[in-house]
Formats: sequence, C-alpha cells, structure tokens
Amino acid sequence: MPLRPKAPRAASMISEAGHPAARSLAISMAVCATFIGLPGAAWAQSSVQLYGELDTGVAYVNNVGGHAQYRLTSGTIDGSYWGLQGSEDLGGGARAIFRLERGLSVATGEGLNDHPMYVGIGTDTLGTVTFGRQYDSIHDYFQTFTLTGNTGGTAFAHLLDNDNANNSFLASNSVKYTSGNYGGLSFGGLYAFSNQAGAFANNRAYSVGASYSAGAFNAGAAYLHNNGRGNTTGGAYDSLALPGSANTVVNANVERQNTFGVGMSYEIGEFTLGGAFSRSINSGVTDADTGDLLPSLALNNYEINGIYKLTPAIQLSGMYVYTNGGGAHWHEGALQVDYLLSKRTDVYLESIYQRASSGAPAVINTNDPSSGRNQLMLSTGIRHRF
Repeated sequence: MPLRPKAPRAASMISEAGHPAARSLAISMAVCATFIGLPGAAWAQSSVQLYGELDTGVAYVNNVGGHAQYRLTSGTIDGSYWGLQGSEDLGGGARAIFRLERGLSVATGEGLNDHPMYVGIGTDTLGTVTFGRQYDSIHDYFQTFTLTGNTGGTAFAHLLDNDNANNSFLASNSVKYTSGNYGGLSFGGLYAFSNQAGAFANNRAYSVGASYSAGAFNAGAAYLHNNGRGNTTGGAYDSLALPGSANTVVNANVERQNTFGVGMSYEIGEFTLGGAFSRSINSGVTDADTGDLLPSLALNNYEINGIYKLTPAIQLSGMYVYTNGGGAHWHEGALQVDYLLSKRTDVYLESIYQRASSGAPAVINTNDPSSGRNQLMLSTGIRHRF
C-alpha cells in the first residue's frame, strides 16, 4: 500500500539572488531594463528549496497469510521522498509558488508516484490557487487529528485507509483553493477533473473543508466526493482497496464514494488529546480485476489518541480505533516511542495490534492480510530529514 506522504520540516536554501551567476544575470537584466525603460523592481526575487526525508527500518508481523514475516521497511512513519519547492515575489503581496516531490523506497530504490506536484499563485489575504496532483481536503482539514496524519504515521492508518486520511491516493488533474488564516479560521476546496471527453463526471472528485484554531483548542471537518473511482486510468483517483470475504482484500472500482471526517484536539501542557470520526460510503462497487458486482460498503472509524512530550527528546504516542461496517468490525491499538538524536534525525519503536470480527480480514496498513482475526506488527527505524 502507498506510504503516507509528509510535509517538509527541514530544508537547505538555495537563493537564486545569492548565487554568483545569478547576481551577474540580475545585474545584466537591470541594465537592460534601464535601457528599455522598465523599472528595476519588475525583476522579482525568487527562491528554491531542496528538502526531503528518508525513513527506513525493520518490521516483524506475526501473521501474513498465516506466516510470520520479517522485512526491511521503507518507512512505517513517513514515506521517503525528496522534493523542490519555491516561490517568486510578484509584487503587491502576490507570489507564484511550485512544489515537486518524488517518493522512493530506500529498501529497493524504486520510485513511487505518491507525492504532490503543483504550481499556483496567491496572496496571504486572498488565499492560494494551485494546479496539479495534490492532497484533497481530507488531508488539509481532517488528517491532522488522527495519528496517521500526525505522529503515528503510515501503519497507524484506519482499516485499508478507507477514509484516505493516510493519503493513499492523491487527486490528479486537480485545482485547489486554500484560504488565508482569518482569526484562526481557514478553509478550502478542490476539484479534480475526469479528463474524459463526453464523460465529464466519470472518475472526477471534489472536496471541501475548514479548520479552526483558538489557543490550545483545534478542530476541523472535511468532505470528499468521487464519481466512478477507478473506472479510468486518467481521472482523479485509482481503484480503492476494500475488505472482501474469507479474509481477503479486493481492489474495487466505486461508482459513488462519499467520505466525511471531523476531528478535534486540545493541548494540556505537554499532552495533546485528540479525537476523530470519519465515515466512508461506497456504492456501485465492482471488482477491479473481474468486474464482478460487490456489495455496497459503508465504514465508520472512531479514533481517540494522545501525544505526550516526556522530555525535549522523547515523545510518546498512542491511539485506539474502532471501525465497523458491512456486518463486521475491527479493533486497533497502537503505541509509539520516538527519540530525537538531533533536530533532523530520530529513531523510533512502535507496535500495532488489530483484531477483526469472525470472517473479516485483519490487515494493518502497509501489510498483506492475515489468515485469521488477529495481526500484530512490531517495527523500529531511523528517520532523517534534509
């Protein structure tokens, strides 16, 4: 399963204006501007940022198809990636921005198309409009209240990431608006085109969301809708993973999908208490491989989580999630200890346990299904940001 992308936290700056060649070019352009009557201020300042993250470790899973599994992982908190982002001052408070990221597997060297790429324009007061392959409103306004969208990472996702809180799918062919911050309130929306001639709604998506922050209290809500998910290879989203029967997971095309999410958190000193609820409703479901009609499925996820900063270098996190739907239910608990070796390098240890109802697959995110009702994952790793 795709690994969760993560926003950059550290970077090395490369300023075009500071490079000797760039300074020479800027001087030449200013001289030319003088001769042709253009103001020197027309040549805007810009910057480019190189950043990334590498996360790898070792994991033990007690039940993968009935067998124990030991493997090298490429990130059970964050998916590894590198990226470039930058901005150009256009004057009058406006700026052009871009972001290009590429995921990768540290374990195999494989490139992964699981990160955003976009270009846009905006201001602090009016907001920003961007175009490309992007996160939807579930990520922007709901994900942060779950541990999969925060500290816990990829393996902490709700069952099969059914609400996309782990960013298993980014919205291709999308246009997104993100507002400024107005007294703690921010909001936005996204529309992803189907790119189909004569089938405008086939595999298109749209989402909206909002968040509010007031001191120690934070809250957010988001809605995501998709038509014909997985019906085409050039639309908004790929096919979706859903629990089948007899301990199986199927790749499914979904004629209509609606996902709702609401969450909140409250900080008490060094402790943050969070809660989240999401519901994903999938109708018109067919097997992506065989085309067979499958039952419609609605899944509800109830999460409570906590993050405690024990010392400046040690952070403890834990969660409990209850998921039900389709006549089945799943319990999942997870714990994590993260130790900072420096501002950019940390090591971690985590455990995740999931128990399903009889006949349903137990499947912790990033793993294949178990042969029964239970699955346990223990992992440790190192993460470095640059």
